[in-house]
This record gives sequence, structure tokens and C-alpha cells, in this order.
Amino acid sequence: MRIGSKTKAIGTVAASGVLVFGISTSATALDTIPASSYGRAEWNANPSGSTPGDSLRACDTNADGYGVKAKMFNSNYDVVRTASTSGLSAGQCTSWKSGNLPEDNRFQIITYRVKGGNEIVLDHRFVSS
Repeated sequence: MRIGSKTKAIGTVAASGVLVFGISTSATALDTIPASSYGRAEWNANPSGSTPGDSLRACDTNADGYGVKAKMFNSNYDVVRTASTSGLSAGQCTSWKSGNLPEDNRFQIITYRVKGGNEIVLDHRFVSS
């Protein structure tokens, strides 16, 4: 059975469209790092609309007197970014903490429950710039 050149061309265009669509949607996705039932951290590697790239923020979801802190570490365990909801009302996120980072580097983001200077580790994820 032979496939005509027009059919091949249509199939190639359709496959390319699916590939491009897959790349563009995954590049703009936020990585969410849970902070148990207290909230979450969000990492955005690439700019998307008004959200800057290489950016981190923390979000507090409970009115329980605890805040949420997110720290981002490089491979030497140096802190690269910090976002904390301490002092904000429940249901709020911090502003995006951003700045250019070298591409394709791996970082670890750790979420904490915070109150009165005490930090309790809740979760972590590895992300890429």
C-alpha cells in the first residue's frame, strides 16, 4: 500500500504541531512544592506572561499562625532564593523572587513551616533553571 505525498505531508505537519504544542506547554508549567497543609512553594523556570523566569514564591493557605518559607539551594548548598510568607495574611503568596540563573542547572527547593524564627522542614523538590 502506497501513501501519497500529500498524505505524508499532512501527517508530518500534524506530528510537528503535536511536538511543538508539547514543548510549549511544558516550558510554561509551574513546579509546585507542597508545604503539607500549610501551603506551597512555586517555581517558574521560564518567563510566562507576567510571571518572570527563574523565580520562586511561597504561598500560605491556612490561617493557623504559621507561615510558609521556601529556600532554593544550589549544588554547593548555598541559598540562591528565599521566599517567606511571615507577616502576610493567610491565603496570600509572596511576590516572585527572581533573577537570572545559568540555564540547565539543578537546584533543590525546600519548604518549611515557620513561626517565631523556628523552621520545620516539610517537603522538597529538585528543579531546573
